[in-house]
Amino acid sequence: MLLDSSLWVDFTRARSPLPLKKFIAPFVLNPQAHLAEPVRFELLRSARPDEIRQLEAQFATLPKLTTPADLWQRAIDLGQACRQIGRTVFSIDLLVAAVALHHNALLVSFDTDFEAIASVSELRLQRLDRPV
Repeated sequence: MLLDSSLWVDFTRARSPLPLKKFIAPFVLNPQAHLAEPVRFELLRSARPDEIRQLEAQFATLPKLTTPADLWQRAIDLGQACRQIGRTVFSIDLLVAAVALHHNALLVSFDTDFEAIASVSELRLQRLDRPV
């Protein structure tokens, strides 16, 4: 299971409501949860120093999914397939999906862009809705 950035952002953000954090906690604490380098990059590139320390401590406990050598080509192919159905997907989401596909990992996310990727690939997706 690969956790997308959307879960980590809501889980670590100070202003996220407690019910949302409680909803996400079982995914973050799941022994099957993994980290991928594109997710790590997306989160740490704009994090504040205190957030970096918190995230790195959490990431240190997670196994990593290796980045495939053909990551960029896989992401290009996914992006082109999404364009063919009229969807433009963020580049980072294409990279995350490419890692998940390489490992046949279930991708868990709040992000609807992954639905487009799943519709043109074998991406295993568990798209969550934020509790209200």
